[in-house]
Amino acid sequence: MTSVGSAEQISMLDFVAGVGLRAHSEEEIRHLEQMSEAEWAEFHRGLLLERLVPLASYALDNGSLTASELQRTEITQDHARAMSLAVVLERRLLEVYSEMSLAGIDVRVLKGSAVAHLDYPDPSWRAFGDVDLLVPADTFDAASEILTAAGARRRFAEVSKGFDSRFGKGACFSYEDGLQIDLHRTLSAGPFGLTLDLDSLFRDVEEFEIGGVMLRTISRQHRFLHACFHAALGDVSPRLVALRDIAEMLLANQVNFRDAVVTARAWRAEVVIARAISLAWQRIDLPPNDAYAWANSYSPSGYEERALRAYTSENRSYATQVAAGVTAVPGITGKLAYMRALLLPSRQHISGRDSSYWARFRRGAAALRESRSSQ
Repeated sequence: MTSVGSAEQISMLDFVAGVGLRAHSEEEIRHLEQMSEAEWAEFHRGLLLERLVPLASYALDNGSLTASELQRTEITQDHARAMSLAVVLERRLLEVYSEMSLAGIDVRVLKGSAVAHLDYPDPSWRAFGDVDLLVPADTFDAASEILTAAGARRRFAEVSKGFDSRFGKGACFSYEDGLQIDLHRTLSAGPFGLTLDLDSLFRDVEEFEIGGVMLRTISRQHRFLHACFHAALGDVSPRLVALRDIAEMLLANQVNFRDAVVTARAWRAEVVIARAISLAWQRIDLPPNDAYAWANSYSPSGYEERALRAYTSENRSYATQVAAGVTAVPGITGKLAYMRALLLPSRQHISGRDSSYWARFRRGAAALRESRSSQ
């Protein structure tokens, strides 16, 4: 994400991101009406970019923020629009979930809707912009066909036949009405997405209700780990709402942090959890606790350091992340199949990303060299 503004505006956004996690004294109350017109416009833009409008609305209600009538009206209208979008997205979610379930696909809801309903005091506190679904690897192709039959278009073609169900993170599907569904096989691209115990994501189940329908999602602990993956491995500067998810789950939803660390260790991803917690506590300026102390003192393994650089270095890209995944693929046969798919992808994949096979080969080889040079 790009910067949302000056240091003062970012500080105000950080304040909003932490509303409801701790009590604020009268001296800490922030006054939006004291902003200039330009400052308000910049802050307002930041609320929208960071998906903090619902928290700003709550802050106005509980007195943590004060605002002019015009500012209050704008935030209230923005919140109504965000919740209207959530309703539209959840209607599409119900349709797709039903179709996949009828086809025998053991689908799980990820991120936005599930987190809003299960991890916040009220779903209206959490805005989201798309639908995320997790399916077992051996049903990924069938799930993709259901979305395509319903009119959704896949953004990029599969790298090569069988790559998605064996190695890929997933695929993004868009409808003509602009709604988007991200279909997942795992929780991240690159090395950290290849060392997860995917079966465990389907063994531990929680449910939530939308419109009288019960939907399945992953366990509370796994939702916390996924939130950490999203914050630590996604955008260079993660959205504040992603950092708030982590804090909300640890401080308000009381995720068992120690158990989460044990799982992350088994996934070879403790550094991901440490980075995510550190980012959340530093950005939102939360008081230190055991989780932050652990994150701040964590010393990653050599493998973790090398893997993390694929997501955080100046040369980070999807290509370098995928290339770095070679080290996480088990067995020589698996590694060769993975590298062959990256260097010699399907014609359909080439047409969406590169001008020719030679251009793709050069880009793939460069990404492999970059991933190796960072090791």
